[in-house]
Amino acid sequence: MASRFAWLLLLASSVSAAPLAAITGTKYLFVFGDSYSSTGFSITGTKPAAGNPLGNPAPPGNTMAGGMTWVGHLATEHNTSLTLAYDFAVAGATVDNSIVAAFSNSIPSVVEQVGTWTKNVGTSPPPSYAPWTADNSLFTVFIGVNDVGNSFTKAVAAETALVNKDLDQYFAQLAILYKAGARQFALLNIPPTQLTPFMKSQSGVANLVTAITNWNGQLATRAAAFVAANTGANITLVDTQAPWKKAIADPKTYGATDATCVNANGKSCLWYNSYHPAQAIHNLMAQAVADAFAGTFF
Repeated sequence: MASRFAWLLLLASSVSAAPLAAITGTKYLFVFGDSYSSTGFSITGTKPAAGNPLGNPAPPGNTMAGGMTWVGHLATEHNTSLTLAYDFAVAGATVDNSIVAAFSNSIPSVVEQVGTWTKNVGTSPPPSYAPWTADNSLFTVFIGVNDVGNSFTKAVAAETALVNKDLDQYFAQLAILYKAGARQFALLNIPPTQLTPFMKSQSGVANLVTAITNWNGQLATRAAAFVAANTGANITLVDTQAPWKKAIADPKTYGATDATCVNANGKSCLWYNSYHPAQAIHNLMAQAVADAFAGTFF
């Protein structure tokens, strides 16, 4: 399988090698991240299946979106064949609690989420309920919001050092997945959280923007290096900045009265609460992932 690195960051051109072959039949979507992805899934509960692609809890799951997160939209609306989503993301998560702590150490970090996947799904052979292969599975990571959100008030040098450590650990987890047989990765960058109603009222937002820009730039650089070093690895960087800004620039098109209103129904405003996007933005992010894999996985 030829390596591919798709460069989809905002204001950057798209660069890719020959596309992957189209995948048919049942597909497996493995998700790691925080509340922007979490559905409340537990690997010990009901497993994803036809008619219930999210497993437990039943769709839309327990989310901070007023309905489906981008994961649910992707598995139920943008799929071209049965797509079963195993969502290990947990609200409040960071990459590694020993680097940037979540608000509680009881929240499983991405390191722990990957550990749970490895123990239960990354076995050889795979479990009968999820007979995934390198070809029929996509591994997605959407993390960093809490990492920079919990550390951007530090001095620039200290924040930069934390981002470096975070991303070292981030790609160490990708290496674990790769060793287990994962080959197709979708990495979602950090969205413009400075535009959330909560952050718009905070001081020091310029530092947050700097931290996000640093993270997203390093994510691209490290992804390219990972692909070059790991035969058969395919990484697609999916830009979340563009979907967010698209909705915020034209809220009425997406059913909101303005760009800052909040409503937990997930439909009448762009925001579920002051820090979490509602349905319109989640669906736009799902579309961005689907577009990045059009003709192959979606």
